[in-house]
Amino acid sequence: MIYDKNNSLFLATGLSLEKISEVLKSGNAEEKLGEFGEKYLKRYKTFKEYKELVSKGEVKDSLVPIIAALPCIGKTTVSREIATAFGTGNVMGGDSIRAAFRELISKKEHPEFFCSVYGAWQFVGDGTETEENIIEGFYKQSSIMNNLMQRIVADRGMRDGESMVIEYLHFLPTQYEKAVLEHPSVIPIVLRLDSKEEHERRVNMRDTSTHLKGNGKRLIPALEKYRMMQEVQCEDAKKAGVPVISTDNFEEALDKIFDIIYEHIERIIELKNTPHDNIEIIRKVMEERSLNPDK
Repeated sequence: MIYDKNNSLFLATGLSLEKISEVLKSGNAEEKLGEFGEKYLKRYKTFKEYKELVSKGEVKDSLVPIIAALPCIGKTTVSREIATAFGTGNVMGGDSIRAAFRELISKKEHPEFFCSVYGAWQFVGDGTETEENIIEGFYKQSSIMNNLMQRIVADRGMRDGESMVIEYLHFLPTQYEKAVLEHPSVIPIVLRLDSKEEHERRVNMRDTSTHLKGNGKRLIPALEKYRMMQEVQCEDAKKAGVPVISTDNFEEALDKIFDIIYEHIERIIELKNTPHDNIEIIRKVMEERSLNPDK
């Protein structure tokens, strides 16, 4: 068992496994962490404090990173790193949730939801492949996904206190309730890739890394549309004050993401437990829960 031992806390420092091995062998873990950098020692102490407060029942706010990006920018890889480092059992991928939700939503009412995001333009405006319709199709498909994903964040993450990593391409923070995004448990981060050449390279790697039967080459003709949507997503994030991180240098990006997560952990510790009284979607969830027999 990894996460039943205090040694698992060292994963959350962001250090490589080789350096963590040196820490474990040193005989004085905190001193060795300080040698690698004061930020690693601070991360260790902060996460240790958070876990201790959780175990005592003094803190019940979970960690819910939302990692957003268009395909092949790094959201799945980043989510795996976060889940491993912080011992988060649940990683929810938007593609799987969208596939399941298609069983529950009307194709007649929402035909734009039953195609790839780069093809949703067919069902908006005059149905022609213009920049305006491509963006409008992205917004319409995203609206459905964000209503669904916000419900998961609020119900399971905030109300029930389950830590989870959520990764999906449709995240537009202006489509979320502001109070949800401002809760310290919720850690929204948008990723971008500035280099088009690197984006093409990652698309070509997709079939051998994360989507073994995904036919990644079909995405190459859609790359310009994806990069157009990337700019829209990043602008939307900036409007909502959500950080945008470039993944052109993956190690630097991951370090910045860890910094953001620790800012939230420090805030959770400072506030202890944050009430949900001002969050409309939580009130809705609580009303539904009142229908349970035990209520």
